[in-house]
Amino acid sequence: MTQKSETTSTQFGIFTTGDATPDPATGRTPTERERIKAMVAQSRHAPERHTMTRPADALIVQRVADKHRYEILVDGKVAGFTAYHDSADQRVFYHTEIDDSYAGLGLASQLVQQALTDVRASGQRIVPVCPYVAKFLKKHDEFDDITDPVTPEIRQWLAAVLSR
Repeated sequence: MTQKSETTSTQFGIFTTGDATPDPATGRTPTERERIKAMVAQSRHAPERHTMTRPADALIVQRVADKHRYEILVDGKVAGFTAYHDSADQRVFYHTEIDDSYAGLGLASQLVQQALTDVRASGQRIVPVCPYVAKFLKKHDEFDDITDPVTPEIRQWLAAVLSR
C-alpha cells in the first residue's frame, strides 16, 4: 500500500487499460462503459500495483479512513464505496453502494475484493452485516478464515455507532 500524504486515504489498487483510441479495424472508439468493463476484466487478472502514478484510464480502490470506507474511483471520480466501522480486531462492513451510472460493470465485486484483501493484510477480521459483502463471501471461501458471524451484539453495537 502507498500512503497519500495530503489525505488520510490509502491507495492500494490501480488497474489500467489502454487509451481510448479508435479500433484500427473498425475505426470505432470504445465507449466509457466499454473502457470501464475492460478495466474491470483486466483487474481481475492483474497483480496489484503499488504506485502513485495515475494513468488517465484508471480503476483505483482506496481506503479512506476518516470516512470509514473504501472507495472505487474510475478516472479519478468516486464510482462507489463500501462502508465499515472497526470494533476491536473486527472490521464490520454495513453498506456497499455503486453509482447507478456504473451499475452492472462488476465494480462492487472489485471494490469488496480489494477491501477484504486489505482487511486480511491488516490482521483484522471481517463481519459482513452488509448484504452485498455477505453474498460476496458466500462465493469466495478464501476469506472464510477471517470471517466472523453477524451476531445480535454486533448489530446492537453497530446501531449505536451509526446513531451517534
